[in-house]
Amino acid sequence: MAWTPWVRKARRLRRYALEDLSLGRYEEAAFNAHQAVELAIKGMLIKLGGAKPMTHSIRELLSALSALTGAEPGHNVVRCAAELERHYVGARYPDARLAEYEAWEAEEAVKCMEVVLRYVESVPGVGGIGEGEEDGL
Repeated sequence: MAWTPWVRKARRLRRYALEDLSLGRYEEAAFNAHQAVELAIKGMLIKLGGAKPMTHSIRELLSALSALTGAEPGHNVVRCAAELERHYVGARYPDARLAEYEAWEAEEAVKCMEVVLRYVESVPGVGGIGEGEEDGL
């Protein structure tokens, strides 16, 4: 299974999350932040282990990456993973929340996206997160 399409899409979704936040599209920013992280980790799992679990849980994906590489995520990375998981359903479906997304929620999701992506980048064998880096994210 090819891992590079997963990473390319993760990069694109990261850019979308940043753009959505800057344009006031808060629920889209939160959802794209979740998706960027999910696809980045799945891409790295495919690259390093040849397969990915069938889940949308970022904490489960981090656990799989940690089991594969021995690189334990810190408390802040796990906290951010939990924060991002809230947005998979909450930002995706119009009736999943009682109130509209606010700027601070999208800002936190984007910050957490960056925290988790930095951790993934630090995992041995992954490579850089920078745009255009073919070996990493």
